[in-house]
Amino acid sequence: MSKATYHRLDIAARQLETAVILFLSGRNLYSAITLAGAASGILSQLVMNRGSETFVDYARRVHNLLNGFTPPREKFNKRINDSMGINALKHHAPTDPPSIDLDLEKAAEEAISKAMLDYIELKGQQDPFILAFLNRMWLTKDGPNLMTKFNATPNKIFRRTS
Repeated sequence: MSKATYHRLDIAARQLETAVILFLSGRNLYSAITLAGAASGILSQLVMNRGSETFVDYARRVHNLLNGFTPPREKFNKRINDSMGINALKHHAPTDPPSIDLDLEKAAEEAISKAMLDYIELKGQQDPFILAFLNRMWLTKDGPNLMTKFNATPNKIFRRTS
């Protein structure tokens, strides 16, 4: 195979698409989390390069509105990734325990959601794998009730888009 050039957005899109396929089929959620985490790292940087607000920066802004302070970006991102199992599935230090406690389905759903929000910021939500995941979320998370809550949300909480 000869050397070729690949755009990082395309790489992240394929990682995220594979994560969604694995998640929706209920197969290999460990890999779904790892792929979503890798895609998220690329997508977040692409969003920053564009001058838009990343998911992590949005979450930090909401944290500030709710708690009165903005946590440092890298520390907050690590905390989010730790809660989703992304770091534990990608790294293993000599001092880490041999097992991981994780709600695998919840972690996969959250890791994919994190990456997906930055992907949507860049590309919109028309891709079939995005629509499939959003449809599943609508059906399993009581979409109409979520929309009622969303419509009652103060404007200052909304994500800034470009």
